[in-house]
Formats: sequence, C-alpha cells, structure tokens
Amino acid sequence: MTTYSMQLLGLFAAFVLIMVLVARRVGLEVSLLAGTAVLALTSGMPPAALAASACRGLLDPHTFQLVLSVGVITSLAGVMKSYGLLHRMVDAVTRLLGGLHLALMAVPSLVGALPVLGGAILSAPMVEGLGDRLGLSPLRKAAVNLVFRHAWFLMAPFTPALVLAAQLAKVDLGGLILRQTPLVLVMLTAGYLALLTRTTREPAVAQGAFDSADGAEVSGETAATAAAAPGEAFREFFVSASPLVVSVVLCLGVGPVRLPLWASVGVGLVLALFLSRGHRDFTGLGLPAAWAGIQWRILLAMAAVMVFGRMMTDSGAAEALVTWMVDSGLPSWLLMVVMPFTVGFVSGVPSLPVGISFPALLPLAPPGHLLGSAAILYTSGFIGYFVSPLHLCQILSSQYFGVTVASLYREYLPVIAAVAACLAVRIWVVLG
Repeated sequence: MTTYSMQLLGLFAAFVLIMVLVARRVGLEVSLLAGTAVLALTSGMPPAALAASACRGLLDPHTFQLVLSVGVITSLAGVMKSYGLLHRMVDAVTRLLGGLHLALMAVPSLVGALPVLGGAILSAPMVEGLGDRLGLSPLRKAAVNLVFRHAWFLMAPFTPALVLAAQLAKVDLGGLILRQTPLVLVMLTAGYLALLTRTTREPAVAQGAFDSADGAEVSGETAATAAAAPGEAFREFFVSASPLVVSVVLCLGVGPVRLPLWASVGVGLVLALFLSRGHRDFTGLGLPAAWAGIQWRILLAMAAVMVFGRMMTDSGAAEALVTWMVDSGLPSWLLMVVMPFTVGFVSGVPSLPVGISFPALLPLAPPGHLLGSAAILYTSGFIGYFVSPLHLCQILSSQYFGVTVASLYREYLPVIAAVAACLAVRIWVVLG
C-alpha cells in the first residue's frame, strides 16, 4: 500500500476512532490523543519527525495562548459564579431584554459577534445561569450556546472566514452577506423552535432572590422595584458584567492598547475579585475560588486538539485528502458540497475550507452564478466546521456543561438539518 493510501486510511481511521471513543464517554482529550496515535502510525514519518511534529503542536505559541486563555476564562467564570456576580448579571440582562428566552438567544449571539477563538466559553457561564432559570438540561444549554453563537458566522461582516471568501471569490462582501441572510434567519428560527419552545414556564423576573456582592439577600419586593427601573437594571448589569466587558474591550483594543485574550481576561479576573471582596464567602483574596474554577480537562482537550491538527498537517494526511477529492471524478455540484464540508469537518477551522475549496472549485461555477457558488461553498464548509469533533467551541461547550459531543449532535440536529435543507434548495437553483 502506498504512503498516499495509508495517509487517507489513517485519517479515516483516526476520525472513526475519535467518534467511537467519544460516543462511549471516553474523555475527549484521551480520544484525540488516540486519534493522533493512529495518524502517526499511518503517516510513514520516522519516529524523530513524529516527535518533532507533536512537540511543535504542543509548544506552538498559539497552543500556549489558547490553553492559558481558556484556563483564565474558566477561572473567571468560577469566581463570578461563586460570589454571585453571575446571578446578578443574569437577573439584570433578563430585565433589560424582557424575558429569559430572548436573553438566551441574545447572549451567545452577542459574544458570537466577536472573532475570538473558542469564544463559546465566554458566553457559557451566562447561558448556564439563564438556562437554569428555565430548567434547561445541561445538554440543551450546550446546544443553545453553540447554535446562537454560530448562526452569525454565516453573515457577520467581521468574520475572518467570510471576508476571506469574498476576497478569494472576488465578489462584493455586501452581496455575499445578503445571500447568506436567509440562512441566518432559518438557523435562528430553527434554534428557537427546537431548543427554546419546549421549556418550563418562564418565571417572573421579580420572583426569587439573588446574592449581592456583599452576600446580602435581596427581597422579592426589592427585586420587583429593580425590575420596574430600567436604569437600575442597566447599572446592575454594567457592574456585575464589567469583568466580562473589560475582558472583551481590552482584547479588541482601546486606542493603542490591545492585550492578548489571556491577559485581558486576567484583568477581568482581578476586577471580579475586587468586586467580590465583600461577599460572605470571600476568603484568601478570592484565590481559592479562582483556582477551583479552572477546568483542567478542558485545557488538556485544547492541547490535544492542537497536537492532532499539527500531526494532520505535517503527516500529509490533509493534503492527501484534498488531492483525492479533486481527482475523484465526482460531479462538480457534488464536489462543491463534499469538499468544503469534509475539509471543515476534519480541520474544525472555519477559514480552512474557504482557503482550500474556493481556489480549487470556483472555476467550476456556472456562468453568472459566481456569487451563488461562493455562498454554496461557504455554507458547506460552515456546516462541516460546525459539526466537527475538533470544533473548539463544540469541545468547550460539551466539556463546560458536562455532556458528550455525540449527545450534542442529537440535540442540535434539527437546526443543522434546516440549514442543510436551505443549502439543498440553493444548490438546485444555482447548480441544478
């Protein structure tokens, strides 16, 4: 068997193994390492080259920054939850938006507007707090966090993959966004119908009490007063959410000041500890809560993802896959769906299917349908990326809420099916 065939077989076997292990509730970090071992054994690379590839993946600056960022973010989430900031923030945003259902859609959507790698972890704590009010299961909360965050990837003008798609296709970005808008509406509507309509009755915002920053309990009468005053709700939201707001603002940049994600969230963590200093459970400068909040299994999973991705590239398996698909003799319309979907699925990176499939397949676009063909390629790659077991947001959401990726697939399947149905209609119109 040739090296080329071994690489393809190894890549297929690695993904089957990962999916089987994940379905059997084996830790994702262990599953990914097992898949990496299969890639290594079928790569044809000498042991020294394999060791060097694994080290490059593990010691890559991007890996270090990702792991550190996720560690600090989970620590911040733990502090905000332990000292009541998260509860106060959830109450405030619910009052401002007029209901829990709308708030559950808005929170991950707003965070999804930020081009932050693995950004689902930023919205997960708020989705958890809001979902608890509606009695959502951990599985449902994880699906909500994913669906409403990523719907906007299909059309947001600051999504790097969409900008790259417009540049490679040499089409107007506004025109491409217009083509993608119906898909966003379908995904949001399907997400609401599939994930939020079968919830328990939404409780009145004024009912129940929450812990303030100093540990005091707020009565129902006080909560009702706050609910009647939008200004008070906004002030409460601004104070309680300030650690997250500061983290995001410093990451995006204020004038010449722009910090890496781990550093900006670190500033937010310090602010959260400062705001929590009067809480009745606040001890040791809040450091015990900050340490306890770190979710180590998520950090290990992040490192494993980066090592797997490096091994897939260095072994030649990714290149072999693309070559095989181009030479497969598939009909052009089928190739324009399968290739970007497959690249997105095996990479878990939204921009990679754009960078690979657009130059290779756009010359096959029917005359006068360049924009429609670009939309098909982009959407196919998006679906593959969304459902990929290497999709960082999927990994983070499943780990944060304590669910498996396999069960998460079943939860959001109706939403992805609705998007795929719209894609099928577009394929029939443009390429049929």
